[in-house]
This record gives sequence, C-alpha cells and structure tokens, in this order.
Amino acid sequence: MSPFELLQPATLDEALKIMAAPDFAGRPVSGATAISLMRRAGILNVDSLLSLEGLRESLRDIRVADDGQARVDGLATLGEMERHPGLRASHPLLSQVFATLANPRVRNVAMIGGYLSHGDPHMDLPPVLSTLNANVVAQSLRGVREIAVDRLYQGYYETALAADELITGLAIPRQPACAYYKKITTRARHDWPTLGIAAAFDLDGGRIVRARLFIGAATDRPLRLQQAESVLDGQAWSAELGRRAAQAAVDEATLVPDSHGSTAYKQALLLAHLPEVFEQALRAPQPAARQA
Repeated sequence: MSPFELLQPATLDEALKIMAAPDFAGRPVSGATAISLMRRAGILNVDSLLSLEGLRESLRDIRVADDGQARVDGLATLGEMERHPGLRASHPLLSQVFATLANPRVRNVAMIGGYLSHGDPHMDLPPVLSTLNANVVAQSLRGVREIAVDRLYQGYYETALAADELITGLAIPRQPACAYYKKITTRARHDWPTLGIAAAFDLDGGRIVRARLFIGAATDRPLRLQQAESVLDGQAWSAELGRRAAQAAVDEATLVPDSHGSTAYKQALLLAHLPEVFEQALRAPQPAARQA
C-alpha cells in the first residue's frame, strides 16, 4: 500500500472544515472495513485518510420514538444497531437482515454512515432501507440535508453525496406491518448476495396497501419495482397474484450480469423468489412501537 497521512479531528466541526478545504483530496473513514480492503487491492490510493474515531462518543446514539420512528447516528456500528432492544422491537426486518450481513466481527466495527457511503451495489441494507423509505442525514459546513436512501445511490460506487459531506445520521420511518428481505447467494449465507429482494406493506381488510418493493445486488443500485407494486396494490394475497407480480418484476427490471450470475439466471431467481418474499412477509414478526 502507498503511504498516507492520517488526520484525526476531535469534533464534527473540525472534520467538516478539513473536508471543505480546497486542497483536501483524502477520504473520511469510520470502521474502515471496506477502505482497508480497497487499499490492499490497489483500488484506492489517496494521500490522506480522515479518521472519524475521535467523534464516536458524540455520534453513536440510537433512538426509537413511541410512534416507531427511529434515528441512528452515523457512527453507530451495525452491531450496536443489531443489539439495540428498541430497534429490534420497532424494526424486526433489520434484525432479520443483520443475521446474515457479513459476520459479527465486521458488524462490530463497521459504522452505518461509512457503510451507506460505500456505494457497493451488493450491500444488503440499501434495498431494505429503501423499502422502509429511510433517509440519510448528510452534513457539511454548508448545512444539513436529508437524502432518501433510494436516491443516494447513482451507480457502481457512486453516491449523491458531495465531496464535503458526511452521513451523520439515518432516519427510519415506522416499519409497515409486513416486511421481509430475501438474500439469495450461491456462497456462504453471510456473503454478498446474488440477488436481494426487500418488500414492505400494510394490510387493509386483508388487502395489500402501500407496498414498496426493491431489489439489490443484481442492479447497479437499489431498484424499485413499481410495476410489480401496482399489480399488488389493493389485492388480497394469492399464489396467482404472486406469479403475476413476479413476472411484472422480471419484465421491468434491467438486471446486470456479474461473477455471481448471468442476467438470465438472475431473472430466474427473481421470478422464483419474489412470491416467497410476500408469503414470508405475511408471517414475519410484527413491529412494536416503543420508547428506547
């Protein structure tokens, strides 16, 4: 690896001032689980790394309101989110995802802001958080703005973040009554998925309402399947409805071949597994709003 300067600000304001400097050409790092691998592989070569470790104690809180909405600070680790009792109760979908996301060592080091900033299209959480209609909080010296997670990603390793912005928080609305994530991988269960399918919806008189359906890993960013959503909206679940929604999903999705599988293979996976996602969502644990 090439040598680099390690910058260690003690406050968020100091970190943002460094990033706003015209001559800053480094990268901010939190858990550094991805950047360390990229540097070893020679993919990322920068003159400086901006460590956010000194900000940890002031930017790692997790809060769940009585109405089920959650706020997570940007330097909370994935492991802290996984173990947080309030978040486990209010958003059981996240607990399901964490069970196969990387491994405990990675989850105990990786921080949610850095994880979401990474932009790898194979990550599990972006399609799930998109399904939950979550926003990231991006901060710079110019101010604070919220970006919908499904608009954060713009392509392979490309995000909507400006060069001087840090993700300092994550806002997650109430989880709908029914939600599920299907991770399909040809390797170990904690490996990158070949295809990820996330669905969340409520029920009104036994009929599916406000469905949000996203896929990941088989695309260059989380992709919303709106045609499939329209097939499902206002309908009572049935096997035939699932088949029609799956076919609509295959028809509208442009899937990207890679080392995990061809386009045709990923289309077959989507067609086969999308109905299962809705069947499992109907049986999944219900969220419980609670103060934490």
